[in-house]
Amino acid sequence: MSATYYRLPLDLEGVLERQLLPRCSVQESIAQHLYLMLTTYFGESRYEPDFGCQVWEQDFEAMTTMRWKDNVQHSVEQSIRLYEPRLVRARAQVAVTDFELRNVSQRIRKRLEVTITAALHRTDEPFAFQASLFVAPLSID
Repeated sequence: MSATYYRLPLDLEGVLERQLLPRCSVQESIAQHLYLMLTTYFGESRYEPDFGCQVWEQDFEAMTTMRWKDNVQHSVEQSIRLYEPRLVRARAQVAVTDFELRNVSQRIRKRLEVTITAALHRTDEPFAFQASLFVAPLSID
């Protein structure tokens, strides 16, 4: 049985005009879903308050400690177990780096790098995902 996966963000205007939505592979669909998990804080989803990641619950001043990284890693792995059944044996690695922003008032910001390795449930083929987020305040790399 072949499933259909749609590319995010959904083109709702196209839906109203009865156009076909752009599709994507299962790997791209999973990557989009993982990215959504990482950028969602607990309670943001009205219908699924436990969906999201603990990154946004933590004190950003303490983000370089091993305990902070372990908490975020555990939270990411727990969210994958709960909300991404297409993956098995998922492991997350979390790193925090200083990143100098040039041409923007020469600031140094913290960048969170999350790497996830797993296997696809149906085929057991390897799956890898990597995302970088600037935190405090959040922005996309």
